[in-house]
Amino acid sequence: MKKLMYLFLAMVLCIPAIAQDAAGPVEVEQEDIVGDQVYREIIIEDFEKNEYSSKNGTLRITKDQQFDIQMRTDFPAPVKDSKKYMGIKLYGKQGDPLSIKPPVKLLISDHAQSISLWVYGKNFSGELSIMLKDANEKVHRLSMGKLNFLGWRKLTYRLGKTVAQEDKFLSQPKNLEILQIIYSPGNSGRLPMWHYFYIDDISAKVRKKYEDKQTDNW
Repeated sequence: MKKLMYLFLAMVLCIPAIAQDAAGPVEVEQEDIVGDQVYREIIIEDFEKNEYSSKNGTLRITKDQQFDIQMRTDFPAPVKDSKKYMGIKLYGKQGDPLSIKPPVKLLISDHAQSISLWVYGKNFSGELSIMLKDANEKVHRLSMGKLNFLGWRKLTYRLGKTVAQEDKFLSQPKNLEILQIIYSPGNSGRLPMWHYFYIDDISAKVRKKYEDKQTDNW
């Protein structure tokens, strides 16, 4: 009986220690919590105001390659208030990349976690990329993925630490800039073929850049 009482007392005395350990510090991902800031999605290009045409495209034509870029209104992406989008067709094969330069600068002034765009694929094996200039003037090629699917799909690229974004000097804020959209055909046969795809809203998930508001003069 005494042994049972001693065992019971030992268990009771251990309970507070176990509870205290369970309520201790919990590690969290630094990328998910930045001060009191929350990531939000912003639209960089909605294709409603800016007009895109073949003048915005560049293709190295060696023989039969050709392309066309037009603004379209039929069946836009399933996003709010979308009425216009960009249609692209390319007659080419592997090694015939088409570059599309925006008619205005597409800038991101806040700190971006990811960049997304809506694409209507036609089951072609071509790859879509974005050329992005970071805060240090370095240009990165971001592969958004292959377009081997049918219908509208939101493609997203999560930015890593290699993409510089923070301002070195608070008085000289820097931006990210989308320089070009590039489509690289995947067909490697002898003959070129027509590729069709469509692009709607380009967006980014962003937060305000970190600003040290704490003063050390104390």
